[in-house]
Amino acid sequence: MVHFMKGHYFNGPKLVGAVFAHKFTEIAKNKANRPEVTIPMVALTSTSVYVALFWKAQGSPPKFNFTGNQFSKVYVFHVQFLEDLKKNAPQKFPKLMADIFAVIEDLTRTNKAGTDLKTDALAFLDLDGMDEYI
Repeated sequence: MVHFMKGHYFNGPKLVGAVFAHKFTEIAKNKANRPEVTIPMVALTSTSVYVALFWKAQGSPPKFNFTGNQFSKVYVFHVQFLEDLKKNAPQKFPKLMADIFAVIEDLTRTNKAGTDLKTDALAFLDLDGMDEYI
């Protein structure tokens, strides 16, 4: 998802990340004291991934008419989920959003090889820190 976000929000002078770079500096005055991605950015990206999986589940039809209204409930669900996460984990949420921003920023500054990206992605997941099901 971070590659998708980089490409659609930060990879060019006319995209949101460049045009509104000063806003990310303002957002940095948060609990994490670092720039963060916004809830709408994560929600829209998550909805896009959902739409791609939905398209694939439909057999990848050559004609797939995507409209914003068609998947608006999915987008609203993602926004509400993230707002709930923000409310229920107020100390962790800013770090999560700032970590996502940092990974995207790192991608824009470096041209890493695929193996480095896989290693970074696994480190970002912090599998060692996750609880296990017994």
